[in-house]
Amino acid sequence: MAPPADAPPATGSTAAPPAESVSTRLIKLAKTLQFAWFTGHVFVLVGVLFYVLSAIRFAPGTSWARFWYRETYFSVIATYGIVLYRSYRASTPTATTIIRDDNVQYLFIALLWLISKPLLITLPPFAIYSFFHVLTYTRTNLLPTLGQPTTTGPAAQIQSFVDNYNDKFTALVGNLELVLLVRLFFNAILFRKGSWISLIIYGAFIRLRFEQSAFTRQAVKNWEVRADSLIAHPSVPAGVKNGWEKAKATLKGGSAVPPVSKTQ
Repeated sequence: MAPPADAPPATGSTAAPPAESVSTRLIKLAKTLQFAWFTGHVFVLVGVLFYVLSAIRFAPGTSWARFWYRETYFSVIATYGIVLYRSYRASTPTATTIIRDDNVQYLFIALLWLISKPLLITLPPFAIYSFFHVLTYTRTNLLPTLGQPTTTGPAAQIQSFVDNYNDKFTALVGNLELVLLVRLFFNAILFRKGSWISLIIYGAFIRLRFEQSAFTRQAVKNWEVRADSLIAHPSVPAGVKNGWEKAKATLKGGSAVPPVSKTQ
């Protein structure tokens, strides 16, 4: 899987000497920056779980639900912060490099959702990324520390799941992000508080994702094909069809940010 916030590399081998006890190996693992990154993703999943449970109980506006929503985004920000710290602590990146860094983009959007009114639909993309990061870290770091083999048993099952569902879930994220864009658009035309600012910022984010992510481009293409088929229906007025074509031309006419090499 290639979502943002790739794990910081472990320092040294993840397999400890046989003479060490499991508790000693776990303590050493817990002291690494990579383990802090892993813990952040675990807290993301915990926060999403409790917020969704609150939403199911029709209580997303309670202080309990708001706590878990904020906790989720504080955890998201922490994980991206760790990755960015590792990436740029020994370098001076250019503004273009920073803008085109996936981790910077998702960190900025997480900050936006943290200070905005809680919205359930913002959570699934981050939950999906965290879920796969937790699985991968468990296979490559946690299980070996516990003395489990990396090629058989639970590790092999995790690897098989990641291999089979990696691209499918990443494609799902691309579609979910477009769903959220539509939701923000309707919020904006209804003039809900702060909706236009959120729409403009998130629209810029989607533009960058379109330029950099094949999954986002494919999702946009699929949506465009479906919309074209609906607009082409004989019952649709000519004015609507012309407006749709002009809207597409406008959306496609923005200038692209020049590509740069990744520093990660």
